[in-house]
Amino acid sequence: MYTKKLCAGWADMDFNSHMKNTAYLDNAADVRQMFLIEHGFPMEEFVRLRIGPVVMRDELEYFREVGLQQEITVTYLLAGHATDGSRSSCGTRSSAPIASSLPVSPAPVAG
Repeated sequence: MYTKKLCAGWADMDFNSHMKNTAYLDNAADVRQMFLIEHGFPMEEFVRLRIGPVVMRDELEYFREVGLQQEITVTYLLAGHATDGSRSSCGTRSSAPIASSLPVSPAPVAG
């Protein structure tokens, strides 16, 4: 489990002053990248190895609204993986109480 605190900014808002759909996805992607960087896989390493993480599917489930400048706790979870490491299933949860749940299915791609 990997957790980061973020803040819902002006660019994350929709016309109702709630966090928009794409902002949840962007936050999930940012936290995934932070996890990889902090565990020795910055983008430069992916480029050097000619591989990269690819998200095959995103699903988003909402539980409550997030407002402007509200602090969000984003948790990245590994749900499972193939024994050869070729595929994994991860999830991201936002805020407390939970604002959204985002199960993702990433698959690495060789260059």
